[in-house]
Amino acid sequence: MKTTYFPDKFIEKYKYFCKNEWGEFFTTIQIKQPKSFWVNSNLTNKKEVEKNLNDLNIKFQNYPFHNFAYGIDYPNPGQLELFKSAKISIQEKASMLPVIALNPTNQDYVLDACASPGTKTIQLSNFSKKVKATDVNSKRIEILNYNKKKYNLKNVEVVRADVRNVKDTFDKILLDAPCSSEGLVRKDFDALKEWTPKLVLEKARLQKEILIYCFDLLKYGGQMVYSTCSFAPEENEDVVNFLMQKREDATVEKINLDGIKIRYNPLCENYVRLWPQDNNTQQFGFCLISKKD
Repeated sequence: MKTTYFPDKFIEKYKYFCKNEWGEFFTTIQIKQPKSFWVNSNLTNKKEVEKNLNDLNIKFQNYPFHNFAYGIDYPNPGQLELFKSAKISIQEKASMLPVIALNPTNQDYVLDACASPGTKTIQLSNFSKKVKATDVNSKRIEILNYNKKKYNLKNVEVVRADVRNVKDTFDKILLDAPCSSEGLVRKDFDALKEWTPKLVLEKARLQKEILIYCFDLLKYGGQMVYSTCSFAPEENEDVVNFLMQKREDATVEKINLDGIKIRYNPLCENYVRLWPQDNNTQQFGFCLISKKD
């Protein structure tokens, strides 16, 4: 049976970081994450989805943090007709939370700054007036365009661009930043094959630059969410603390999500660090940032 690959430096780092919680943390991230999905309200509604699953005798649960968010007891939801017809998208529970925290409305023009493959873009499309979804990589843009068509994202404009070349201003911004992908170990046994301490620092430098640029694209009074699927403080709290030092009009807001345990974070007030053992998720970090009028 295949086991998850962990670099020695990764284990050394997080043994120190987690202290007496290391055992529970390390045990959890070696267990495959539970299956979950998002209801694409562009093409269906929760009543239709629940009826379909009940007819198939498939067990599911509606997560308390949003009506469109579900856990499912089924080995491969990608085989379901609901997925093939784009009525649901397969999305990890933690990955759903940044858009819920951002809370866009049908009055908002939203930037999805590093959008591909587009699961969060689907969420944004369900709620927003208009979405500009950017990505710099041609292969990733192909995936994003495919999902735009499949999921009927008519209010989404897909643009191949480095977000640092975008000139519009936005009511709300989602920056799910390129990261070292530490949190993917519960999905992919080999997620950490390329991981090094140097990679983490390289990603952190890029994240700081992109975050500053995106914050400057926000309208005054607007809000943005910064998120990563990394557990590294260098890619999470350190990046947002850097923004706070550089932009006096930035404030990190408190987030409350029904059914999600959120700990006090001494590294950056109100920054949400999801420990995998707390909510049975991948490792994940995010926060809600306001730009003062």
